[in-house]
Amino acid sequence: MLRSLSLTIAALGLSATASAQITPVASDSFEYPVPGLLYQQAGGTGWSNAWWVSGAANDELVMFDQSIQPPFAGADNLGGYAGQTGVFGAAYRQFDLSAHPELIDPITGRWGADGETIWISFSTVNFQGQPQDHYGGLSLWRAGQNPAESLFLGSPWNSQGWGIDDEGDLAGSAPASIVPGSNDQVAARLVVRMDYMAGQNRCRMWVDPQVDYPTGTADLDEMVTGGDFDEIRLSSGGNNGDLYFWDNIVVAKGTPTGGLGINYCSANPNSTGATGSISATGSDQAGLNDLTLTAGDLPTNSFGFFLASQTQSQVANPGGSAGNLCLGGAIGRYVGPGQVLNSGSTGAFSLALDLTNTPQPTGTVAVQPGDTWNFTTWHRDAVAGTTTSNFTDGLEITFN
Repeated sequence: MLRSLSLTIAALGLSATASAQITPVASDSFEYPVPGLLYQQAGGTGWSNAWWVSGAANDELVMFDQSIQPPFAGADNLGGYAGQTGVFGAAYRQFDLSAHPELIDPITGRWGADGETIWISFSTVNFQGQPQDHYGGLSLWRAGQNPAESLFLGSPWNSQGWGIDDEGDLAGSAPASIVPGSNDQVAARLVVRMDYMAGQNRCRMWVDPQVDYPTGTADLDEMVTGGDFDEIRLSSGGNNGDLYFWDNIVVAKGTPTGGLGINYCSANPNSTGATGSISATGSDQAGLNDLTLTAGDLPTNSFGFFLASQTQSQVANPGGSAGNLCLGGAIGRYVGPGQVLNSGSTGAFSLALDLTNTPQPTGTVAVQPGDTWNFTTWHRDAVAGTTTSNFTDGLEITFN
């Protein structure tokens, strides 16, 4: 290793405040000799092997720095970064899976266990080629499997922008999703949050967020079929000699400070253009009775209330709503005195729950240790002058 984990975290500028519940599991800041090959370099932390690079001379990815043109404005300012020299070349590196067994899915043997959250962030840019017929990014990879690519993060083929593509899982995969207005020829820091759950997984992407582990509305919020991985691949190429840079890869686990539970289900955009979000703060210890729900990214001055159930679902447009209801089974509504809330000028509201009186259709029940409860938010809205309603995404909390 070229540096200790603590030094790597400090050098990469990770926010201690924003990431107190998030633990880096692997990183590489690419501080290798320049000029030189990426092949067989073994710096950073959390890896089980050195970089392997395709190509007969192992030289399809090499090291650059600001003294070699063109400069990479999106680098971490530590010096080196990796760059492509051979079109369609690739570099691979495997993780030390054994260091974080809780992330391992018992079926696949790879990272991506249900209930876990993994973050992948990196800086990148298309530095050579024409704005068409190319791709470049980081793939979540399944070493030795077919298909090997589990999920592609970066600039999908012929998109010219930043996005997500789960084409590696052909069965059930969706077309690539691209952040509107993004440009892969402008250097960017991409931050991706993967929430793993039974069935599809939730993938969120932020382009140049202000914090390392954002909690606000993502630039993309997709349900994907892929996402399990034990390796990453850096690759780019195109029909016009297209090449990319990469720098400052960080893989981490956990949820941001104050965040409880696991978000799931996809919300539809409301009249603000954003998708409503739900989060929780306090404690998941049932006996402490200290839990507050917050709904955000709502229309201003909108009335709404929280709902609770022990069953998850995704029901489109219930009762003519414009949204998706992320609950099923017996659903309780927080509509008692003081529980119907207004989003005011901030587009948000919060409610401190009484866990001893959780509403259900037949009355109230007390949350018990070991229970898993799911929450969402219903709110009023208006689109083009027509009154409607919508929902936030869902939030699953297992109480201790």
